[in-house]
Amino acid sequence: MGTIAEAWSGPAPDEWGPDAEPAGLERELTEAVLAGAARSDVLRALLRATGRQVRLLSAEGVPLATTDGGAGVPAVVADSVLAGVAEPVVDTLDGLCATALPVRAGTTVGGVLLTVGPADPRVQALAGAAVTALLIDAVRAGDASAEVSPQHTPADVVAALRSGTVSPSVSAAAVHLGIDMQRPPAGAVLHYSGSRLRAWSTALTWLEHPVQQDERTAWTVVPGEVVLSRLRSRLRLMTGDESAGDHVVAASGSHPDTPIGLVRSFTEAERLLGLARSRRVPLLTFGGCGVLQVLLPLPRAELEAYAEAHLGPIRQRPKLMATLRAWLAERGSRQSVSEQLHLHRNSVGYRVRQIKTLLGTDPLLPAASAQLHLALAALDLLAADDQRLRGDDEPV
Repeated sequence: MGTIAEAWSGPAPDEWGPDAEPAGLERELTEAVLAGAARSDVLRALLRATGRQVRLLSAEGVPLATTDGGAGVPAVVADSVLAGVAEPVVDTLDGLCATALPVRAGTTVGGVLLTVGPADPRVQALAGAAVTALLIDAVRAGDASAEVSPQHTPADVVAALRSGTVSPSVSAAAVHLGIDMQRPPAGAVLHYSGSRLRAWSTALTWLEHPVQQDERTAWTVVPGEVVLSRLRSRLRLMTGDESAGDHVVAASGSHPDTPIGLVRSFTEAERLLGLARSRRVPLLTFGGCGVLQVLLPLPRAELEAYAEAHLGPIRQRPKLMATLRAWLAERGSRQSVSEQLHLHRNSVGYRVRQIKTLLGTDPLLPAASAQLHLALAALDLLAADDQRLRGDDEPV
């Protein structure tokens, strides 16, 4: 077994047979490597247990040790396997089908483990039993590939997720940050409107989440609304600007099926943030925004068209628009609208009659009410988009 394994007096590789169980194999392989067994011993044990030829590749896809003298895989394939974004079955450079498994834990990388042949759950489980042993061997041997220097800062990762430029190395960095790329989280955005900008920036660096900051705005990813609410509360407490009221506003988008879907999720979050700021609510999520889910995917042209179709005759008349909003919100209570808008009850009645005439419908009819609520929400989204594009810090 060579000088590395001279101190090891454990079972020979042939003693691990085809009846081996993953848990037992993992324990014995780990103990064997700790006692001095080499990576070649681990691979021979896997060959015996799985009946498959086995190859250990570097992070660049180059063979480090094999049971059959076979070739590796392209560097981009190895990178994808280590990043957790590749399919488990890959093609080797010598034309064989193999199942690939990343040998890594955090920033420690031992390479890519291949079992030659089609995917098989039992084979994959047995191969997985060798990961700990191979990592121990890689660190002990001082392999140049055993340590990975972060290529991307947390801010870089969030920026890449926002833009959809998710390379294998970005995926690897994301996984290291605790982001599940197989079940991507939702995009989230937070905005600070208080006066303690330095405290805001410092508070963001203390979060356990990766953050990209641009002055008052910060982007991150969250697994759910509870986490986002906790982040907002923590930032509000850490900035300590109680005089500013809800000086930290947060929003999140939908949960995508793939990492590339985070682009849409972040866009939804930004639109909802603008809406939350205009409505002066501290938290607005995709799951809690109601009918707005229908409008969020629509481009500006379609939102404009819908708003114009249902509000066109009064859209440029601010007093009637304000009355309509209040009338719908108060469900036709003339007294409530009168108090809210500081109008005489007769003035409210006059305006409502104008609205009915110009729109050609009673706003309180169920069908008309639903359409008008959506049209007003479309206008709010458009205004929020305008504010975001202008970079305004004051609510719309």
